[in-house]
Amino acid sequence: MKIGALVSALSVAILSTLSSTASAAEFEARLSYHWGPKHPSAEHAERFAKEVNARSKGRLEIKTFPSGQLFGIRQVLGAVASRSVEIGMAVGIVSFPPIDKNYNVTAMPNLFPDFDTMRGFFADTPEGKALWEHITSKSGVEVVGFNPVGPSGLFSSRPKIDTIASIEGAKVRALVNSDRPRWEALKVSKIVSLPTGEVFTALQNGLIDTLSSVPGAIYSYNWNQHLKSVQLPYFALNDAYIVVNKAWFDALPADLKAVVKAVGAEVSKASTDEIMASSAQALKDFTAQGGRVDTLSPAEQAKLAKLTEQEIEPKMADLFDASILKAAKAYVARTKKN
Repeated sequence: MKIGALVSALSVAILSTLSSTASAAEFEARLSYHWGPKHPSAEHAERFAKEVNARSKGRLEIKTFPSGQLFGIRQVLGAVASRSVEIGMAVGIVSFPPIDKNYNVTAMPNLFPDFDTMRGFFADTPEGKALWEHITSKSGVEVVGFNPVGPSGLFSSRPKIDTIASIEGAKVRALVNSDRPRWEALKVSKIVSLPTGEVFTALQNGLIDTLSSVPGAIYSYNWNQHLKSVQLPYFALNDAYIVVNKAWFDALPADLKAVVKAVGAEVSKASTDEIMASSAQALKDFTAQGGRVDTLSPAEQAKLAKLTEQEIEPKMADLFDASILKAAKAYVARTKKN
């Protein structure tokens, strides 16, 4: 081959490579989440990004920013809505009530028996669908998957919390307003509003001694160093959502949208299947380190159910419309019969 022809061939190859590289970097996204690296939900957030990057063959590159590097638990939905980032992991009970207070219905203790029932309410009932549409349209996001945080139990630095009365006088953490009615009904002495990043220090210096938490979080944030007991059964389920900026997502080519949705569906199933098991393992680890798991007796659970009906539910009345609670209770009753 003549030199001129060789140079020409090399130039074509180089340009082809550069063109391929440019195309690969054409679609980029930043994914923000607040969980620490040990949290099960963090693992699934990373899995989502990794799988999308692989299946898009580099055409869509998602870069992750964990541990609140960019935005914390309270800021992430607003960041996605404003396209400060394109993708975020939003914890529903934190992110959604400021948009529509009726999402607080998910915080009603012992209302939804599992994640499928809670999600079914939003997908299958007129009231739930309207609520979901209002939240997503007003915030300018689309939900492409689920990444549940887990079930909530009461954790404490007290050595034993095996009765309702054992919580009386506790100094507790409130993450959201829907936490307060339950704490008040349990007759705690102090309620402190704290973001996740300040909980460790608050436990360390005695500002708080009790909090509601999913089991995975106590290891993700090293709270286990100051906690001695947990009270079961779990009283709430905490769902989290893979949210994307809708304008950004709508601008993607159809094949890349399909990749994001397919991976989102797979992560949803895997994370939901695994969260209860990983929570159970966290409790085993907790007992192995000397922690105590206190499961309320049937008599104490009956007392708690009565307390919920007579005090907690009335205290939560201002947090959502009565019609949404009625619809949720009716849906749960129907699913139990089926």
